[in-house]
Amino acid sequence: MKWGGFAALVLLAVTLLAAGYLYFASEAIIARTFVPRDVAFRAAPAGDAAAVARGAHLAVVTGCTDCHEKDLTGHWFDDVPDSHIWSRNLTILAHQFSDAQLENAIRQGIRPDGRSVVIMRSGAYRGMSDRDLSDLVAYLRSLKPKGDVRPEPTYGPMLRAGLLLGKLKTDRDFAAGDKPSMELGPRYARGRYLAAIACAECHQTNFVPRDDAFFATPDLSLVAAYERADFFTLMRTGKAAGGREVGFMSQTARLRFAHFTDEEIGAIYDYLAARGRKMTGMETSDR
Repeated sequence: MKWGGFAALVLLAVTLLAAGYLYFASEAIIARTFVPRDVAFRAAPAGDAAAVARGAHLAVVTGCTDCHEKDLTGHWFDDVPDSHIWSRNLTILAHQFSDAQLENAIRQGIRPDGRSVVIMRSGAYRGMSDRDLSDLVAYLRSLKPKGDVRPEPTYGPMLRAGLLLGKLKTDRDFAAGDKPSMELGPRYARGRYLAAIACAECHQTNFVPRDDAFFATPDLSLVAAYERADFFTLMRTGKAAGGREVGFMSQTARLRFAHFTDEEIGAIYDYLAARGRKMTGMETSDR
């Protein structure tokens, strides 16, 4: 065999070994299983009109209708490179999963088979109250099943390489390092809670900068520099002071946050502004 042919065989062997390592090492991350915490959770009945109405509101402001489409039948993430990933069809899933399985998936990021969910950021829902989760599930179950069962995700080489390099993470790993937000006393408790379930997906549960493979986000102490009216405008229209578009926040505000009530936006502003003042040395305490 000539040297050129031998070199080609060596190169092929190395390529196959690298591809095999990439697949099996990343598959070990994807297939890793977790044991959910045993939580006593019971959803409100789908016939409870008040609970369903509250749940429908939560589905919008916390992003269910964003990531799973407005009709909640699932969304194909065509911006994920070389992979094929759908969000699940919640109109079907809500009727297939038990209360415990839904709680595990939403607040703990664990599928019924023990694996981590993909892309959904359960860290943002981790602090959701039983009451709100109960209403959310009641709303999901009030919907008649429609559409197709979405396929299991398939992962291409780029996504698998990202997992191995730590640039991409499964949901459980993504939220593992999130810490509780700053506690500022009863006056700000409502806003702290709402900010946690609405903002943590992008800003972590303690609202500090997040820097991952998709985008970087700022510390929300910057809200202290906002006038109240400007913050309302941002949340309602996605426009920052001066009519500026602010990337993903503008899109998210129009899709989700514009549906918050005035009371809810006011509570979020009060908490985040007070947190910002405290972090910049302007102490706030209302215990």
